[in-house]
Amino acid sequence: MKEIAIIDFGGQYTHLIARRIRQLGVFSAIYQPEDFSISPAIAGIIFSGGPQSVNAEDAYRIDYDLKNSKVPVLGLCYGHHLIAAMLGGRIGSGSSKEYGFTDVVSLPQTRLFRDLPADQVVWMSHGDHVEELPVGFTVTASSVSLEIAGYESMDGRFFGLQFHPEVSHTRYGMEILGNFLDNCTTERDWKPANYRDSILEDIRTRSGNRRLFLLLSGGVDSLVALELCLQALGKKRIYSIHVDTGFMRAEESGEIIGYLQDLGYDGIKVIKAEEMFLKALEGITDPEQKRRLIGGLFVRLLQQELARLDLHDDWLLVQGTIYPDTIESGAGNKAARIKTHHNRVAEIEELIAQGRVIEPLRELYKDEVRALGLELGLPQALVQRHPFPGPGLAIRIICSTGKSEDHDYNRDYARLNNILLPRKMLGLILPVKSVGVQGDFRTYAHPAVLWRDGDQQVNWADLRATANLIINQLPSINRVVFSLQPLREELNLVPSYLERKNLELLRQVDAFIRSRTAHLPEIWQFPVVSLPF
Repeated sequence: MKEIAIIDFGGQYTHLIARRIRQLGVFSAIYQPEDFSISPAIAGIIFSGGPQSVNAEDAYRIDYDLKNSKVPVLGLCYGHHLIAAMLGGRIGSGSSKEYGFTDVVSLPQTRLFRDLPADQVVWMSHGDHVEELPVGFTVTASSVSLEIAGYESMDGRFFGLQFHPEVSHTRYGMEILGNFLDNCTTERDWKPANYRDSILEDIRTRSGNRRLFLLLSGGVDSLVALELCLQALGKKRIYSIHVDTGFMRAEESGEIIGYLQDLGYDGIKVIKAEEMFLKALEGITDPEQKRRLIGGLFVRLLQQELARLDLHDDWLLVQGTIYPDTIESGAGNKAARIKTHHNRVAEIEELIAQGRVIEPLRELYKDEVRALGLELGLPQALVQRHPFPGPGLAIRIICSTGKSEDHDYNRDYARLNNILLPRKMLGLILPVKSVGVQGDFRTYAHPAVLWRDGDQQVNWADLRATANLIINQLPSINRVVFSLQPLREELNLVPSYLERKNLELLRQVDAFIRSRTAHLPEIWQFPVVSLPF
């Protein structure tokens, strides 16, 4: 069986590359650069993106004789830079940054872009760029601000793309990856293994004779993890805890228990812990601190329950962690931390180091978890419920002391208006910050909000282009949102904390939105966020 080797340089999308290759009918595996060695089964290699600059002294490298590679090599983002640098090209830093949707012009007669439209919309997320190509290379794609958005070598062995074909935002990404595979192998006979059987066997092997504990949030991930454990081991060795943190959606805990009772589940203990969580988070405004505290409280409750049952070492914790949770939390030694998920706080990491944690879904994305849930026999209504994070409404209330401690966005107001006025739009920069990802790094910057000037219809293509322009040109902004109604008053910060009155208000608004959207399959989640204005 032929294989495509994915070399992981710490990119947020590395695992997604591997998944896309398997979807196209070729087996793929992820390797760390320091552990990689070529084998006869490998028909092609893909260098992933990553958070570093190739020009940095400590930049990630790979001990591979690239110049004499016998198989085709494709570089994406960081990998695009690395191939060029290793073969004699030059990489520029600090200019030509691009984030978000970008229009490129490609050469359809080239190998990667064969039979595709010349004009394409792709997804960019980079700071560096290829400034000069190695000898024997040619440009295959360009954008308005970037001459070398794609390249290939004349001999058809090396390919580079500044953008990310693996994400759905790149319109012809799967076709581009398919064209690369055509240069690697004629075999497309790999079929995804049955996730269910392999995961069930892994649970049986890892659990041995121990009891399994699940902290059951009620989201699809934890429910699918529970069903997997039940099918692997039966009810007697499974102990489930549902913690009512006080941060749940309206009627959430009752709905969860009702669903599970209808399916024949029992042995689920509900722990009322609202007072504990509210007290621990009193006055906390930093989002990362909130996440860490909430994750730590879950572990404390687990330990209390274990002590009550006097199980000593005869237990393992099962988490419904999915791949985005892992990579965004900075898993491995190369990926940047974007945000700490509650199932990746220090206390959980310690349990993982002790071999105390099973995460049967850790290699899957949300849509794969849903598909697995249906394969396991869970009802459609349960599998398709809108996702709800473990920390619940606590991370959907943006907290504030009421005082803006950061005024770096003031200098960008004039530049924002210069972009908006010719496009007949208005906008402002919000005095709060949001977490984002740019160039595989965490950003913590301000959202800008836009709205229409007058009653003209929204031109969505122009709105998207405007949003990209703002994010790429204004360093204090990392997110653009659109207001359906004009904002006629200045937004002033007010104190806002995790208090019952704020939680109840958000719960009511969330319940209203859910009642209007839960039956619409086009909307698979609808987060409602409270802002301190």
